Amino acid sequence: MLYFEDLNQAALVIRGSYTLREEEIIAFARQWDPQPFHIDPAAAALSPLQGLFASSVHTYAITSKLLSQLEPPIAAIAGIKHELEMPEPARPGDILSLQIVLLDKRVSASKPDRGLVSLASELHNQAGNVVLRVRSLIMVKRRPAPHGAPA
Repeated sequence: MLYFEDLNQAALVIRGSYTLREEEIIAFARQWDPQPFHIDPAAAALSPLQGLFASSVHTYAITSKLLSQLEPPIAAIAGIKHELEMPEPARPGDILSLQIVLLDKRVSASKPDRGLVSLASELHNQAGNVVLRVRSLIMVKRRPAPHGAPA
């Protein structure tokens, strides 16, 4: 488990990638974002993006899944703020990987048992193009004091 004190640039390593399938894009969109360019390949071909692509919610869900594969995991308490940007669409067949950069961290002024951490994450396709950029502020547990030690 990575605590606030452990977090540094070298600690943030995502293992694995995710291959996006056309059937999955359509199934997800039918339930959560039934726009023609997400559920109908023929209609998507006529759209400004000229082809089927995953919805923003689906793309963020993949990012979240990959983040859960962080080894070791972060002792996160809560996500406080997320800012999303989608420079390019995620398409069927894309092999998506996540990179995370630690931007800043500070001990919480109101809750000294935790810290606030700013992260910049990018979800890349196999060509290295960014399909989702996320800036996050998360609350992370501080390392517990050893038993009997002053807090």
